[in-house]
Amino acid sequence: MRVCLLSLALLAACTGRDTDDGTIELFFRPTVGSSYFSCNEVYPEATANVEPQDFRLFIHAVRLVTADGEEHPLELLDDGQFQARGVALLDFEDASGECRRGTPALNKTVRGVLSEADRSKHADYVGLRFRVGVPPELDLADPASLPPPLDEPTLRSAITGAHLFFTAWAKQEPFSAADPVFTGVGIDLGADGCIGNCQRPNQFDVALDGFDPDSSTIVADWRSLYDGLDLRFCSQASGAACGCWSRQIDALCPQLFPRLGLDLATGAAAGTQVVFHVD
Repeated sequence: MRVCLLSLALLAACTGRDTDDGTIELFFRPTVGSSYFSCNEVYPEATANVEPQDFRLFIHAVRLVTADGEEHPLELLDDGQFQARGVALLDFEDASGECRRGTPALNKTVRGVLSEADRSKHADYVGLRFRVGVPPELDLADPASLPPPLDEPTLRSAITGAHLFFTAWAKQEPFSAADPVFTGVGIDLGADGCIGNCQRPNQFDVALDGFDPDSSTIVADWRSLYDGLDLRFCSQASGAACGCWSRQIDALCPQLFPRLGLDLATGAAAGTQVVFHVD
């Protein structure tokens, strides 16, 4: 079990020790480049000041990886709030500032347990794998039948009714008065083409090498989605949103899907994601 004492800013990496119960805690740190992510901060970018509006995601299929490439899955522990049925919600916003769509509760950790067989191997782990998304059988289920966090109404697509796997948005105030002011710039990632089964699953895998469960923190960099985005593909009318709602017709999807390691045409894995890395 990892026993960690975090600073108030949550900027320090954790240290810990193994115990016989096999419990593992994974710690995430949301950032905006080299700064800590906060809904109450204004971040200067190349052409605009940006203010966060959302940063949340679901993950499942969490595995620790040994030096010889063997994957040991973590069984995520239900906690009645952020983890249920093998899925965890990472919630980096607190409904303050411009993050009005979100909720006050925060969650930056994922807790799971190794099987007895894997614990008995006393393996040294050097990597971490997880999938961003919700398993299809839960994604299309009636929300009323699901426990928290899978029943969270603000993480449902207004278009499909399915879960939003990954949502990250910003309000931007351009430095030039000639540039349009969008009410939001960002992505709501979810499955698309869902009639029975979803034609485009839009779930992406994260593979992190150099990961030590006793000392590593997983950095989730919000800025990696926005750096260098070309907003000219969006409507030039001020007051609209400039976003990707997981459809091929959305203006920002061709730029944002590759940053998540996704193929826009198929919704399948393609390339390498840029949001997560190990610290």
